[in-house]
Amino acid sequence: MKTKIFCCIITVLSFVGCSNNDLAPTICPNDESRIFTFAVDYTTNKFLGGYQVLLPQYIDTFEMICEYNSPGDFGDVAWFDKTTGSKLFAGTIIWMGKGERTFPEKIQSPSSFEKLKTPISMPAFIPLYHSEYHVDTGTDYQSTWDAIKYLQEVSWLTSSSQAYIYLYQPSVGVGDPADWYWLIFLKY
Repeated sequence: MKTKIFCCIITVLSFVGCSNNDLAPTICPNDESRIFTFAVDYTTNKFLGGYQVLLPQYIDTFEMICEYNSPGDFGDVAWFDKTTGSKLFAGTIIWMGKGERTFPEKIQSPSSFEKLKTPISMPAFIPLYHSEYHVDTGTDYQSTWDAIKYLQEVSWLTSSSQAYIYLYQPSVGVGDPADWYWLIFLKY
């Protein structure tokens, strides 16, 4: 009887242990792929929070694609994993106003992330742009990375880890940079 109860508990925990909201990558099987996303304020480089998306299948390489509707007045942007089609981020963009994130609805607060004693080195970022007309000006992302380099959730990074960075600008036209934030996408 005790053995049956113990087996039932273990079975239930194995299903609960790897939910989409669980940010501890070390407890999940190696045959899963997750995309961790962290938000960092554009003007202050303050960590705003983060989330993860569990992909429906394991992927070896990580490539992102974009759906973008230019804001004549109202527009939007969404980023997806190219292989699985999984949505990783979406938000509205308003000309002479302020859009908002629409996916995910909520992110985990900065206080919910455990800290490391030793910082993790910055990976080589691949900048993302929603327009083919954007030219990379050689942005230095170190101060952005500094906001999350002590998080337990980045402790697994290696020099070959795939890392993308995108500047979400929900306000354009006479946009306010105080509304903008960086999104860092990391494949686990």
